[in-house]
Amino acid sequence: MKKHKDKEIKNNIPKRTLVSRFDWINRFKHWYMGGVSVTRSLFRVKAARQTIIIIVIILTIYFMIAAIYTESGEFVINIDSNMADDGFYLSETTDFSERLITLNSDAVINANNINVFDIALNVAEVNGQHNGRNYVAYTFYLGYFGKETRDYHYSLEIRNSAKGADKAMWVMFYKNDKQITYAMQGANGEAETQYSVSQFPFTDASEIGETQYKQVGIEELGENAEDYIGVFNYDTINKLTTVPFETDRIVCSGNRLGIETNEYDKYTVVIWYEGEDPECVDDILGGWVELFMKFNY
Repeated sequence: MKKHKDKEIKNNIPKRTLVSRFDWINRFKHWYMGGVSVTRSLFRVKAARQTIIIIVIILTIYFMIAAIYTESGEFVINIDSNMADDGFYLSETTDFSERLITLNSDAVINANNINVFDIALNVAEVNGQHNGRNYVAYTFYLGYFGKETRDYHYSLEIRNSAKGADKAMWVMFYKNDKQITYAMQGANGEAETQYSVSQFPFTDASEIGETQYKQVGIEELGENAEDYIGVFNYDTINKLTTVPFETDRIVCSGNRLGIETNEYDKYTVVIWYEGEDPECVDDILGGWVELFMKFNY
């Protein structure tokens, strides 16, 4: 009789549905709370350990997303909070229809080496991001809308790099339509240079004139001079001399004195791997560079 009764009770137990077998909410609840109320479980060691695990998982996901969002090669511009409080803003247009404290340029993925002649001649005339096929180009404005005349400091810096790609990176930096071309100091301890039988582009906008662009005697090419003399029959040749980076991490920096209310400064930054740079070799394949520009007092 007892055996028959046990069988009858067993038959009356409802079977688990397919949904209940995959009820992740209840499974999580049981795992986290240990089968007791929230009030009691929060003060148990086990619940504290579970909470730590959850926080670690959330932070891991966050950093993975951040790594994807911050693509290698991107360019970020921002202003110090103190400057923002005083009325400084960034914009991609001169009307400052959007007043921002941070700007971002997309990365150029798998950029190949190019030459300065491959950069668009109107590179400083196009607002906002206008990347080329193998270079980053960004034009923006820093405006001041405070009450008192101010000075500020700017700095263009390398945030991260890989495989020595920064050694082959050249940067053309425009401030109010005057430019200087920067490159990391060469392995020989001298500024990087290149030569051309044609006049270099952007010479008219040079801030430092013949310090950067000039004609030199063909004999300056040394053992390579014969190649040019034999083919082109030139006595002189055009020379581009870059300005070395200030440090391994700082491309350039400077001070802007006496900016007035409702006045703005225009900046253009162009970044590329220069094929004529001796450091532009196969070893940097797969490398990348991230830059940022900051403004502060």
